[in-house]
Amino acid sequence: MRICHIGLNHKTAPVELRERLAVQETDIPEILQQRINHPAIREAALLSTCNRVEMTVVTHDPDAAIAAVHEWFAEKAAMGLEQVREHLYSYTTDEAIRHLFSVASGLDSLVLGEPQILGQVKTSYEHALTSGSAGHVLHRLYQSTFAAAKRARSETGIGKQAVNISSCAVELARHIFGDLAGKTVLLMGAGEMAELAARHLRGNGCTDILVANRTLERAQNLAIEFEGHALTLDQLPDYLDAADIVLSSTGASTFVLLPETVQAAMKKRKGRPMFLVDIAVPRDIDPRIGDIDGAYLYDIDDLQQVVQGNVQHREHEAEQARDILEEEAISFLSWLKSLESVPLIRSIQQQMELRRIEEMEKAQRYLKDFDQAQIEAVERFSKALMKRYMHPTMQALKSLPDDIEGDLLMGAATRLFDLESTPSTLTRTKGKNEQSSG
Repeated sequence: MRICHIGLNHKTAPVELRERLAVQETDIPEILQQRINHPAIREAALLSTCNRVEMTVVTHDPDAAIAAVHEWFAEKAAMGLEQVREHLYSYTTDEAIRHLFSVASGLDSLVLGEPQILGQVKTSYEHALTSGSAGHVLHRLYQSTFAAAKRARSETGIGKQAVNISSCAVELARHIFGDLAGKTVLLMGAGEMAELAARHLRGNGCTDILVANRTLERAQNLAIEFEGHALTLDQLPDYLDAADIVLSSTGASTFVLLPETVQAAMKKRKGRPMFLVDIAVPRDIDPRIGDIDGAYLYDIDDLQQVVQGNVQHREHEAEQARDILEEEAISFLSWLKSLESVPLIRSIQQQMELRRIEEMEKAQRYLKDFDQAQIEAVERFSKALMKRYMHPTMQALKSLPDDIEGDLLMGAATRLFDLESTPSTLTRTKGKNEQSSG
């Protein structure tokens, strides 16, 4: 049994590709069901954020499973397989587990240590649960992931000074305007990112905040909190010229802000610059807007330059966090490797018990003069002898390496205990174990 983790992120793929692969939450159940219908994939989970799209699968055939997931990425992006594959990473078992732990802890994020990603990983696990694509292995994997991330964040300072995407956007705005006091802000979207941006902008002197959202009620809730004004996205053309800073983070699948709308607003602003930050994937703001005079447009990939300057002072804490994650990964791998040999161990135990019973039955003819207590003593002796004889073998099988050597040793044990000649026993045992693991 192997765990594979396949995906791409802000380090390996541009925003243009990531937005092609962005998945709506409502589509996730069907995607996961299709994946576990593939003969090589037993369990699956999908993580889709603005910075990454990654799939975790449990399989007995890593090559076939990875190939199937690669095909899904290419199909979703509507691109050739080789075009997409060059941006993908594919990790198996040890690397897969370490990568997922790192992602959940914020160590692989655009902003080192950012806290939002843990909630997104939890959501991806919940989707796998409700879709029925998470079985015994993924249950244990994600519980271990959450425990590892919690330790990394509580036992180090990785998250104490974490700078999020919204604060980076504010830093960019200061480069353009200098002092932000008195500037008018327009937030497109009323979710968590918009709320974080509003807090940072208010903290830097912005007092006039407009909140535009597809649903007016959500916009009003956020606007009330920051003493701002709520409007719908349809009202953008009427208010856009008042905005010095536009920060967009809606969940729309197409562009919300088009060049002609910004062009008209810039004419009304009479030369005053407008700073626009698009942190949504797919993007909300048409990239052609960046060609309009006075409009300074940045997308989420542009924020990486700002982020890099804020990372160095947290690297020491990150190293300590990685040490913690390694401890947790080793613990999970130990459990996974023992699980790999469970069907074989059970089959051997069953067969050896059958052989013991057969020998005890043969011995009965020599025990005619024994009373019941003496027969029971012989029975206990036979069980103890068998257990003592088999103990080194069982311990060795429980700690098999998760590589070709481990596979060879399992094959050798199968032949040594003559399990190939009694496939029904092994099959029944494996079937029961797989049912309990699903």
